[in-house]
Amino acid sequence: MKTRPFLLRCLIIVILSGFFYRTATGQETKECKSKAKIEVKDMEAMKALVIKADIATSEVGPKMGEIYEFLFNYMMQNQISPVGPPFAVYLSFEPEGNTVFEAGLPVAEETAGSGEVEYREYPATKVVSLLYTGSYEKMMPAYEEIMQYISDNNIKDKGISWETYLTDPNEEPDPEKNQTIISFPIE
Repeated sequence: MKTRPFLLRCLIIVILSGFFYRTATGQETKECKSKAKIEVKDMEAMKALVIKADIATSEVGPKMGEIYEFLFNYMMQNQISPVGPPFAVYLSFEPEGNTVFEAGLPVAEETAGSGEVEYREYPATKVVSLLYTGSYEKMMPAYEEIMQYISDNNIKDKGISWETYLTDPNEEPDPEKNQTIISFPIE
């Protein structure tokens, strides 16, 4: 798999688009153990092209790389420009079993998918989120902190989580400097 062109495109998207999240005025913010702030925010509605996968949890990373490469190629072939950083919506997660997720790229307008590429419209929603810095393999404590915050504040989540990938590993080879926005949509 050719990863360098994919990762370069990710970096370009991040630079051009910035965050597609906006912080709601007057919402709660709490600093977590990792020094990242847990925030209650509004996430804007988003249009995207996605590919859904249901695979062994141990294979999520490599599969995600394949999906993003395929999506970028599909979009280039169809002259579609992504308008935000790559993301994944985790629909279910079993550490020792399978994970079901949608990996995607935001687009500006409705556009047809083809084959396994599907067009999705995600509605605006409120989320509990934090900006995590570190390797993907060490994310679980950040997830646990968000889940604890949700529990401590009697917040009802929607049973899914989001990750938005802000760092290009080719530009930043130290995985401890990866930046990922982790979000839990809430009621």
